[in-house]
Amino acid sequence: MRTAFSEYYSPTNDEYRDILATGTIVLDANVLLAPYKLGADARRQTFSILESLRDRLWIPYQAAWEFFENRPNVIAGEDKVYQGLLKPLTDAMTKLENHFDTLKGHPVVTDEERVKIMRHVEDAISSVQRLSGGGDGRLEDALQVDPVLQQWEEILAGRLGDKPSDETIAERERLAERRYASKTPPGYLDSEKEFNKYGDALLWLDLLEKVRANPGAVLMITNDVKEDWYRRQSGRTIGPRVELVREMATVGGKYYQQRLAAFLQRAAPIVDKNVSVESLEAISKTSEGVEKALLSRLVHEIRLLVPEATFSQPIRNSGPVPDLLVNTPMGVIGIEFKNYSQKITGRDIQYVDDMLENHSVDGFLLVSSGEVSPMAARMVVQGAGRKRIAARVVEVNDFHSPDAIAQSFLELLHQMRHGSVNKNWRF
Repeated sequence: MRTAFSEYYSPTNDEYRDILATGTIVLDANVLLAPYKLGADARRQTFSILESLRDRLWIPYQAAWEFFENRPNVIAGEDKVYQGLLKPLTDAMTKLENHFDTLKGHPVVTDEERVKIMRHVEDAISSVQRLSGGGDGRLEDALQVDPVLQQWEEILAGRLGDKPSDETIAERERLAERRYASKTPPGYLDSEKEFNKYGDALLWLDLLEKVRANPGAVLMITNDVKEDWYRRQSGRTIGPRVELVREMATVGGKYYQQRLAAFLQRAAPIVDKNVSVESLEAISKTSEGVEKALLSRLVHEIRLLVPEATFSQPIRNSGPVPDLLVNTPMGVIGIEFKNYSQKITGRDIQYVDDMLENHSVDGFLLVSSGEVSPMAARMVVQGAGRKRIAARVVEVNDFHSPDAIAQSFLELLHQMRHGSVNKNWRF
């Protein structure tokens, strides 16, 4: 059975050891970006394991290009959390200053006490600014001095694939178009994207060429869990698409595929390194594949509902912006995704109020993969209502099924059409 249907089997322990000892370990762009989302311990353990395997690593040129394209947005995205902390503090300072102006000459609240109180608030604001690294200044500095990038440069020295010629890229894009039309993995679920829609196919075709020149075992590490990469059953990934395994075999490769957390957990004892349970949990949350899959399929669903809709993913210039903007005949709708394993609280979405204040939208949809607390939902809906923005909050148990989100989007359009901004949040 195993010989006849090997594409359905995971490597045995001995086979896995052989891959780490003699095979090629390929890192996707989302894996290169993952350390930016990790704390110090998880980041250190991740790099320690990869460092011990550096001679086996290889990065397709396409993955490296996507890393540099997306790196500024990933770094900027971290600031959303800090901006959520900063906004109430700056608001409090303004209110205190206004209140103190009404107390001039008060016998108890002296100028000395006023300075003391304001200094405490200023210290709190300074602490948050230090944590965020100074907002836009942090992003600018990160493009020049970046410890994550420096670590990658050391580990991946000499491990980067060559840039394909323009003629090769054009030829591969034509091939990718034919593959997408026949739903040949990977990448066909990105066919609706307006930017880099052939990225996954270009990476795969580059990898096939490498293995064709140097046959052997290949372990692909990717956090992209869409169904055009992984087999899925009941919402769980159970291995790479069998088509990928079979196609790699035609060029002399024995193919396997894992997400970063699963790879680190299995590889750590083999290379005599440690990775804590806490780090594995944190690393598993860095997967961007869920949001990427949702985004691609959600765009498709919305286009079916509103054929004239157009889409864009804004880049933050100042303050937080929605993850996706949808231009419709009823106005612009901002969509924000929260992929948390725990309940979403008011603290988690404090930045949304600032987002709606500074970014012009007519409707707003907050999509969460987990439970949203009633208080957090009210904060979104009522905060948007004060700005005359229609808003809805939707919880989805499976981020790979955009139907419920598309339905909420349609109901949001209905609210906007009828000028209603105060609907209940559960539907």
